Amino acid sequence: MRLNWLGRAAMNNPARGRLQQEYVGKWFERLGGRVDAGRVLEVGCGQGAGIEVLRRRFGAESVVALDLDVRMIARARRRILFRPEYRAGLMIGDVTSLPAADETFDAVFDFSAIHLVPEWERALDEVARVLRRGGRYYFEWVTGKALRSLYGLVTEGFRRMHPPTPEVLLEALQRRGILVGRNFRSRGWRR
Repeated sequence: MRLNWLGRAAMNNPARGRLQQEYVGKWFERLGGRVDAGRVLEVGCGQGAGIEVLRRRFGAESVVALDLDVRMIARARRRILFRPEYRAGLMIGDVTSLPAADETFDAVFDFSAIHLVPEWERALDEVARVLRRGGRYYFEWVTGKALRSLYGLVTEGFRRMHPPTPEVLLEALQRRGILVGRNFRSRGWRR
C-alpha cells in the first residue's frame, strides 16, 4: 500500500529516522542479534534510514532495499549517495511479489511496512520464500487498534485492510516456518 502525502511526510520526518536508528534498531538487535557479513533485504525502505541501521548496527555485508514508491527510492538514493559506507541496492518493488530468488537473504527487515499491506499473508509468504534456511525476519508490526485507527489518514486505501491480532500474526508466521523466539516483545502484550 502506498503512503499518501501525509504518510510520506511522517515517514520522511527526521524524528522517524532517529527512532528507527536508535530505538527500533536497538530492539531488533537485542531480540534477534546481529547479521555480521550477511545479505539482507529491507522491505518498505522509505527514506533509507534503515539502510544505515543495517550496515552500522547489524554489520550487514550486502543490503537490498525495496519500496513501492519511486519517490521514496529517490529519497533513499539521495541519502546514501555520498555515504559509501551505507551503499545498498535500491529497487522499486512490491513485498507481495519480491524480485529475488528463493533463499537469497540471511535476514529480512521490516520497519513497519508489511503491517500496511492488505495482502499481508502473501507478503509473509514472500518473506519466508526469500529467507535462507535459518534466516531471520525482524519486524515492527503495529497491531494496536488506537494507533492503527490513524493509518487511514496516511495511506491510500488502508480502510480496506483487516489487520491480524497478535495471536493470528504469530500463527501465520509459524505456519510459514518463521519461528518467533522467546524474546518476542510487544507493548502491552508479551508472548
